[in-house]
Amino acid sequence: MPSLTDAKTIIDKASILLGDASQTRWFPSELLGYLNDGQTEITLMVPNCNPSTALITLVAGSKQEAPDDSIRINGFVRNMGVGGNTPGRIIREVTRAYMDAYVPNWTSSTPSNEVIHAVYDAEDNNKTFYVYPPQPIAPSQIEIVYSKVPTQVNNVNSGTKITIADYYSNALLDYILYRAFSKDSEYANQAERSANHYSAFVNAVGAKFKVDSAVSDDTRDEGRKDLRR
Repeated sequence: MPSLTDAKTIIDKASILLGDASQTRWFPSELLGYLNDGQTEITLMVPNCNPSTALITLVAGSKQEAPDDSIRINGFVRNMGVGGNTPGRIIREVTRAYMDAYVPNWTSSTPSNEVIHAVYDAEDNNKTFYVYPPQPIAPSQIEIVYSKVPTQVNNVNSGTKITIADYYSNALLDYILYRAFSKDSEYANQAERSANHYSAFVNAVGAKFKVDSAVSDDTRDEGRKDLRR
């Protein structure tokens, strides 16, 4: 769902809390830069913050590349055929250790358009993944869910919305204040105020991530129970 929160609303609140309602010490363009940085920081911290479901065309072989605007791939969904219009087999994500142990020559196996397994380690390399079997010369498409780099907010005009969910607006406000106060960190209490707002930012984003993770774990547990019935 598109955001309903104006970037201007957050920036104006920040200016008031900074004691700079006239926006002469911290210009709106500077605060907008902080807001955009905050959106990116949140997306890095919360993988499902700015999700996108997309079809990607694979290339021949086992080694593949994530979309250019991807922060990380959150899941591999299914095969979609050579033209991208034929929903097919689901794709199971496995570890490289699993493939190395059970199919030692998996990267040079007989090519097939149908992907059975995907191997991906976001901590090792968030832009590269591997498929098994390798793709032939005429590769197919697959559907993935990935965490997308947020679109930049390019102005502070009324009606220009933030590009992540509305419930992150308070966290974005704290991030802007953290960056703004850090600009004057040499003055009394400003470094402390900056640190306090960064702490509030991290706590707000972390709390959201913990709730999402708990719900996701509960859902997976219920799914496992259903499969055993």
